[in-house]
Amino acid sequence: MRIAIMGAGAVGAYYGGALARSGADVVLVARGDHASVMRLEGLRVESHWGDYVVHPEVALTPEEAGVADLVLHCVKLYSNTETIPTMCPMVGDATVLLTIQNGITGGNSLASQFGWDKVLQGATYIETSISEPGHVVQTGSAARIEFGERDGSVTKQVEMVRDVLSVPGIQVDVSSDIRASLWSKMVAIGALGTIVTAARASLPEVLDMENGLDTIRTVMEEIVACGKANGVNLPSGVVDVKLADAIAEADEFQSSLQSDFNRGGKLELDDILGAAVRLGRESGIPMPVSAALVMTLQKFKEGA
Repeated sequence: MRIAIMGAGAVGAYYGGALARSGADVVLVARGDHASVMRLEGLRVESHWGDYVVHPEVALTPEEAGVADLVLHCVKLYSNTETIPTMCPMVGDATVLLTIQNGITGGNSLASQFGWDKVLQGATYIETSISEPGHVVQTGSAARIEFGERDGSVTKQVEMVRDVLSVPGIQVDVSSDIRASLWSKMVAIGALGTIVTAARASLPEVLDMENGLDTIRTVMEEIVACGKANGVNLPSGVVDVKLADAIAEADEFQSSLQSDFNRGGKLELDDILGAAVRLGRESGIPMPVSAALVMTLQKFKEGA
C-alpha cells in the first residue's frame, strides 16, 4: 500500500515515521526547512517505542506525492479550505482518506470535496513536537488513533486501515460511534486548550487558580450540552472523566493551540471551541463562558 501523510508536521511525521519504520511505502507531504531536512537527512524520531531515523519519500505538493491508497489527513483545520482542493492528485478510485484533525469538522470538510464513501473520521491522542526541522519528539505512552465510519459499521475499508496502522508505535481503536468519540475529545481539548491559552498559563497553574477548576468544568459542561442538543450520544459522566484525566496528567499536558499562540502562529480557534459555540448558538444552547474565551483570543487567530 502507498500511504500519504498530508501535513507531515509533528503529528503527521510521527505517524508516517512509525509506518515507514515498519516497512510501509510512505510519502510525507511537508514544506519548509522541515521538508528540506527530511529529504536530505531523513526523519529522526525520538519516542516511547525507541529512537530511530527513517528515509520515507518527501513531497512538497500533493501532485508530487501522487495517488495513494490511504491518505492520513493531518493539516491544521484552518488550512482545509486552501489545502483540500489541492489533494485531488492524491485521490484515486480506491483511495481512503482518514482525518485525524482536532475538532469535529474535518470529516465534513473532506467529504464535501471527495464524498463520504472515501472518508473516515478519526481522533488522535498523542504528545509530540518538532524539536528542530526533521526531528520529531514523542512523549508518553500514548500514540493512539481512534477512527470509524459515520454509521459505526466495520467496513472493508475500516478493516484495511486498522490493519495498515497496527504497527509498533501506533495504537489503533475502531469506534462504533465516531461522532461521540470526536465530541468526547472536544470536551477536553476545547476546554483545556482554550483556557490555558487565554490564561497564558500552564494547566497546573490554571488548576491552582481560584476559579480555574470551575471554569474548566463549566466549559466542558457547555460543550456536552451542545453535543447532546445536536444528537451526539455522549457518555454519562464524560465531564468527570475528562476532569480526572486532566488533573492526573496536568504536568505533561500540552496544547497545540497554546503552542501555536506562543510562537505567533495561526490558531485553530474557530474550528475547535469556536465550532461548538456556533453550533450552540444555532441550537439555542447558551455557552457564555465558551463564547467569552473564544472572544478573548479572536484578534490573535491569524497569528502575529
